[in-house]
Amino acid sequence: MRRKYCLLLVVLIIIIANPILSYGKGTLENNNKIYTLGDLKKVFRSYILADYETGEILEEHNIEEVVEIASISKLMSFLVVMDKIEEGKISLDDIIKIDKDTTRIKGSSFKLRVGEEFTVRELLEAAIVISGNDATYALAKHVAGREEDFVILMNEKAKEIGLNNAVFYNSTGLPVEGKDIQNKMTTREILKLSQYIIKNYPSILDICQIKAIEVKDRDFFQINTNPLLFEIDEVDGLKTGFTNKAGYSYVSTFNKKGKVGETKDLRLIAIVMGAKDLAERNQLAKVLVEHGLNNFSHRIILDKEIPLKTLEFSKGDIMEVEVFPEKEFSKLVKKDSKITLIFDIDEIDLPIEKNSKVGKVYVKENEKIVFETGVLIKEDVNKAKWYVLLWRFIKELFMMEESGKVGQEIFLPHYFL
Repeated sequence: MRRKYCLLLVVLIIIIANPILSYGKGTLENNNKIYTLGDLKKVFRSYILADYETGEILEEHNIEEVVEIASISKLMSFLVVMDKIEEGKISLDDIIKIDKDTTRIKGSSFKLRVGEEFTVRELLEAAIVISGNDATYALAKHVAGREEDFVILMNEKAKEIGLNNAVFYNSTGLPVEGKDIQNKMTTREILKLSQYIIKNYPSILDICQIKAIEVKDRDFFQINTNPLLFEIDEVDGLKTGFTNKAGYSYVSTFNKKGKVGETKDLRLIAIVMGAKDLAERNQLAKVLVEHGLNNFSHRIILDKEIPLKTLEFSKGDIMEVEVFPEKEFSKLVKKDSKITLIFDIDEIDLPIEKNSKVGKVYVKENEKIVFETGVLIKEDVNKAKWYVLLWRFIKELFMMEESGKVGQEIFLPHYFL
């Protein structure tokens, strides 16, 4: 128990003392500066906020510029490794023995030692959670024999999924030694890569939510590099990156839970690239994420099980019948968007059969029609018998008498024609 308390105290001291691990509300207060969405263009070379499912862009700046991506490269490394597992070429349970070459890799590290053994799963976690360059390099060699051959696979995969501006020189995102070149792609392409990985290998989100990597028998403990994982409950991924040339970058993803009958789950991806200061990156990444959470929802607009309106049939055996949309429709909408339903109901002759189309409904967002579908009646409506119509007429007379409207002219043809 004493050891646990000591470990917790050490972690707290590290987080407080180390500016690289200090982020969030405390930093905002210490700087005495409130950031807004308008500050993003001043701090980042590029940024994007987009819907994971459709790729619809909600906020963006300079997303077509090719930028250095640093350790965000490890997303592609993860993808290539997972592809090889999917193909049966390697397994998550494969044991990798660490060689001397791997221990020489610089930068963020899992602090691997010669002769140590780890599974592919453990090294993938170290690569994503703490951005271990040595762990990533070890995986590259396990998959392809040499990192150079692994990089060929990375570039081939980039072309396969349409990342035409992407260029990879290594598996880690480190600067190429002796040259002024680094892995690069556009911010729009980082979005596309992130979408592809989450769709095909959603297990990455489980890895991304690991709060820290700890190996007790080698006295190793390091927290997740994702700054907002510890601040915003909805955040569950994805990857940070830094080199001097690339600056501080961050790919985050977060899932806003829907409300039954009102909204669906909404996953967004927020990417910020090239900040010069770590604290500013973390604070403004939070601004962009919270903007997404507070201003957008996946709204259920048409539900086939929820009636649109009620139609009246004065001569029907049923006088009031609910109608329903033929197709369902939901849409990502901004908080201040105005959604209107416009109905175009046909003239209806009785009898009418169940599931007959009786018109159309149009969904209008602000001033634009964004969807249309048929309106269905879900029960048979027949003409009422003459004595039923007569009884309705008599009831209406009594109702008029009670309301003091006796003497008003009543047209019998309304009921009997």
